[in-house]
Amino acid sequence: AQGLECYNCIGVPPETSCNTTTCPFSDGFCVALEIEVIVDSHRSKVKSNLCLPICPTTLDNTEITGNAVNVKTYCCKEDLCNAAVPTGGSSWTMAGVLLFSLVSVLLQTFL
Repeated sequence: AQGLECYNCIGVPPETSCNTTTCPFSDGFCVALEIEVIVDSHRSKVKSNLCLPICPTTLDNTEITGNAVNVKTYCCKEDLCNAAVPTGGSSWTMAGVLLFSLVSVLLQTFL
């Protein structure tokens, strides 16, 4: 059977259109993450779209070294269903993806 098609990009501005990829996991999910980082009073928002073998488990707003990180996640199992987090979606996160995205945000913010 043909694999699930998902949008695929990490830590890009929300308006960016992402490439597509075939999910390598036989029972995977297309996942959309919306990440907002608040450093002092500066807000920076990025999105990540990817395929994961699981839907990330819930962990609401997180603080990393004193900076607030808000993450919304949406998981789905239809081709190209992860273009964006639907309005009013649940809040979720996953440490690895979060840290990768956070590094991307901080690099973009301070370069």
